[in-house]
Amino acid sequence: MIFAILPLVLVSFGIAGLFTQCSFTPNGPTVDSGSVPTVDVPAELRDAAAGVDFPIVDPKLPGTWRANSSNSATLPSHTEVVRVGWLTGEARYLRLAQSTAAEEELVTGETRQPPHALGTTEVGGHQWVRYQGVRDEQAWVSERDGVRLLITGNATEPEFRTLAEAALTAPKVG
Repeated sequence: MIFAILPLVLVSFGIAGLFTQCSFTPNGPTVDSGSVPTVDVPAELRDAAAGVDFPIVDPKLPGTWRANSSNSATLPSHTEVVRVGWLTGEARYLRLAQSTAAEEELVTGETRQPPHALGTTEVGGHQWVRYQGVRDEQAWVSERDGVRLLITGNATEPEFRTLAEAALTAPKVG
């Protein structure tokens, strides 16, 4: 019976390999950077700025970082939040959310859990409150010109600092 099924299994794997994007990687999963979407951040933020009543900033980040997501949402208080996400040069993820929402509501909305502050960090002359995020992530929150900035993701502290500094010094959109 094994000799009858074995050829069928081998043929099935062969067809799956030829007609799909299957691959075998014995050392674990890999990310094909060509398959990750790319977002035109300035264009996305210009579009988002037209729909909100607060100034949005467009951080300038290192060339090794790649923007891969952008969206806007409405929080329960009917406050808008504008988000852009990047893959860092080390293939970690960071997302910047901009909103005029209260800090507690923004943190809850972005981390999907009640705020649990871990302390503060100073970056770019501003205090950033650090919160526990989901899984092994953190969220950092500060304010610039009446707009709350929240950074969340699984990146390293230097990468968080890079985005924090860029957001604090970035030109406003529009």
